[in-house]
Amino acid sequence: MEKLAGRYTFWVLLSVSIVLSGCAGSNDKEKSGENKQPEQIIKKEVSLYDTPVTPAGQLSLAIEYYKGEEKQKDYVKAAKLFRMAAENGSHEAQFALGCMYQNGHGVTQNFMEATNWYLKAARADNPNAQFLLGLSYKQGSGVARDPLESYKWIYLAAESGNTQHIAARQQLDQTYSPAIIHEGKRRAEQFRLYQGVNN
Repeated sequence: MEKLAGRYTFWVLLSVSIVLSGCAGSNDKEKSGENKQPEQIIKKEVSLYDTPVTPAGQLSLAIEYYKGEEKQKDYVKAAKLFRMAAENGSHEAQFALGCMYQNGHGVTQNFMEATNWYLKAARADNPNAQFLLGLSYKQGSGVARDPLESYKWIYLAAESGNTQHIAARQQLDQTYSPAIIHEGKRRAEQFRLYQGVNN
């Protein structure tokens, strides 16, 4: 299951980066460098003065360093930028930083730290973070095993319609007792009822 979670986090990070980088408008040719001279394509290394100030800009630059397409691949820089965006409230960056800690990309592998970032993003209603937080509670990775919390977070993640999340919830429906399922659903409903109050 740990290998599945590791593969899933990689594909989610990749899909997040594809979604974010795929939102370009009509200036795609200009951004790709087709209309620029070779000396204009070469980009400087990022200094403190070049670091974006918005969480969205920090997230976008972090993804560039993570993927290594527009920038040279650098997990350490990606992790620093993800942290900046995460601390500025980006739930996508909080989720990505959790993945970085889970996989040891650019930071020392730390399952407790990964779970802390997943929790922040899950509370902001990030379904991917909810899913991985649910798996963390199921496996006892970075947190104590807790089937109630596991069911709660995977149940919430499945509400997004992601087929992998739905399949995981269906598997838990067959594995957990009716009492655990009932309490997990109750906790999920409580989360929905009070969502935003403590975020």
